[in-house]
Amino acid sequence: MAYILIDGVNIYYDIPRGRGNDKEQVLTLLIHGAGGSSRHWEPLLAHLSQQFCPLLIDLPGHGLSGGTVPTSVGQVVTLLEHFLQQLEVKQPLWCIGHSMGGLIAQCFALRFPLRVERLVLIATAARIRLHQDFVQSTLIGHWDLEAFRPSFDADVPMQIQNLVLYEYLKTRVDDGCTDFMGLSTTDLRQEVSALTMPVLIIVGDDDVIISPRHSRALSQALAHATLLVIPNAGHYIHVEQPQRLAHELDQYRNAGSQIQAGYGSHYLIRDAI
Repeated sequence: MAYILIDGVNIYYDIPRGRGNDKEQVLTLLIHGAGGSSRHWEPLLAHLSQQFCPLLIDLPGHGLSGGTVPTSVGQVVTLLEHFLQQLEVKQPLWCIGHSMGGLIAQCFALRFPLRVERLVLIATAARIRLHQDFVQSTLIGHWDLEAFRPSFDADVPMQIQNLVLYEYLKTRVDDGCTDFMGLSTTDLRQEVSALTMPVLIIVGDDDVIISPRHSRALSQALAHATLLVIPNAGHYIHVEQPQRLAHELDQYRNAGSQIQAGYGSHYLIRDAI
């Protein structure tokens, strides 16, 4: 756990397993969603194969990082590139993004394709619109957390839900903010076809925040995409079913983009590389 000054903002990050020196290990950048933080990855890290070396970050205005939420996704992409430069990361890495973090991951891969070996996009789309209540809650610092509980599968324990929801309380935006990270003007639907690296798209079939149909549309726009639909999962798959997700990532790592079905998941494989 450490802090690093990036573009004038004190950024919290963690490399819990170290950088790794085994050529078989994969440095993996994990990007959380709107109102989240690196804490959202804790359940997954407990099950993640040792083949992965996770690199965690709290985006500006989130979690333990300083500053406020940047005004555009492009600013975050620039910050991530400067972050990797300061850490002297030279090898291509895996980039895993959840929800808004998945949109950021797409932008990052489009702008810095040589940085990204593979993309894993969880519960996301090429265009995301946040409800205005989300922005308003961030502005005034008052959240109706109960309104977010339907975004979880009904069997998810309350303490696991709270791990996600309590991070919302730490989110900070500039006074007068009307557009969280400029999401209303971020639309990659005409651009993502330019992505040439393998992409694993994961969606819960009970996601009420970002409809699974948007993830399906994203997979259809990509040349080398694998779509994985996980039954009985909501928006926060990495928190709700971390063991299952870790298994699927391990399968994807070992078998390439041709994944073997498991745990009752449903796959739509558009291209086997």
